[in-house]
This record gives sequence, C-alpha cells and structure tokens, in this order.
Amino acid sequence: MQPDFFESSTISLILSWLSAVSVFIALIGTLLFLFLQKHEGVPRTLSIWVGICMILFSPLRYIFFQVDLALSYTVQSFSAFFTGMLMSVWVVPFFAIIYLIVIGAPIAAASMLLANQARVTFTRGLVLCILVPVVCVISNSIFYWGLPYAGGAVGWMANPKDLIKATNGSAAVLFKYVASPLTPLILPSFYSDTPQKDVDLLRCHVASTYLSNKTFGYFVKHQYPDIYEKEQR
Repeated sequence: MQPDFFESSTISLILSWLSAVSVFIALIGTLLFLFLQKHEGVPRTLSIWVGICMILFSPLRYIFFQVDLALSYTVQSFSAFFTGMLMSVWVVPFFAIIYLIVIGAPIAAASMLLANQARVTFTRGLVLCILVPVVCVISNSIFYWGLPYAGGAVGWMANPKDLIKATNGSAAVLFKYVASPLTPLILPSFYSDTPQKDVDLLRCHVASTYLSNKTFGYFVKHQYPDIYEKEQR
C-alpha cells in the first residue's frame, strides 16, 4: 500500500483537534439554543420546528465544517499558518456577509411574522411552519450555487497540500456526520472512478470547491496518479 501523500503529522492532528474544540462547543451551543430556548408567546413545538428547519434545510451544518476546515488548515504547516492569517483579512469578512445572509434570512422571516405578537395565533403559526422551510431551502440553494465562486476566493492562495491535509482529523468527522448528509456536494467528474470511500468523498469535494484549476491538478496527480495519467493522454 502506498503511503498517503496528504497524511498530516501527529502534531498537526493534535492541534487540529484542539482547534476544533471551539467549533464543537459552538455546534452544541447552537443546537441547544435552537431546541431548548423558550421564546415568550411562542409554542415550544414551533420553536423546535424552526430549529429542525435550520439544521436540515439551511447551510448551517456545512458552515460549521467550513470553519473547522479553515482552522485545521492553519495548523498543517508554518506557511499555512501565515497564509491562513493573510487570507483571513478578506476571507473572514467575505464569508461573514454570506453567512449573515443565508442564515439570517430564515430568522428574519420568522421575526417578521412574530413581530408585535404577544402570542402566536394559529394562522401565523401555520404560515411560519410553511414559510421557514421554504426560506431555508431558498437560502440553501443560493449558498451552494455561490459556493464555487466563494471557494475561488480561497483557492488561488491556499497551499493545495496543506488544504487537503486539513481534511484529516476533526474535519473528516464533521463532514461525515454533520455536513455531508442532505448536502448537494460538488464533486469532480472522475469521482466514480475513485474507491468512493469517505476520504475520497471529502477530499474530492474540498479539492473541487476550494482549489484553483492549476492546484486541482496537483491534487489529482498525488491522490489519484492513475486517473491523472489517464487524463493526460
């Protein structure tokens, strides 16, 4: 068996898991807020329904994976740390605006329906039950439609080796159990020729989304040399 070209060092894996602690805490805190927070005048079942819609139909789950992947990238090497800090100057505000739009839209829709209401009426509650998942699906579609373009803001500067190495450790767990279910993943056309294991799904998705055309070839060459040679013929 050939060694994994994109294998992370032990130190990087440890630092990756340590940096992911804040992400897991934020994830658990968000889930507790969505399901346990009691809003005055709002039935708990309605609050739970809104929370379910946010988790299943909005890009919230994938956003947590993105944050963890970014943190994991910065601990793969010294160069990744410095380039990661440099990229954060424009990437963080850029993605923050995107997150505000796609996550804020369902919350804004719910808030407008509940505005100036001491208690939610049956009619408003029914409209809310229908409107929130629809808005979540729309924001989800917009997010994944624009994801390749947003990924381009990262790919031109990110080191391809460090970015793929960032998929090891906590990012792999978050992707498999949190981000990838019910998510329209971006994958290369040759994905069906890979072993299609969990690692193939994750790395192919990350490479297709966040690497430039030039660095994507670097990924294919070292991850799937047979496929790379076939494509060069």
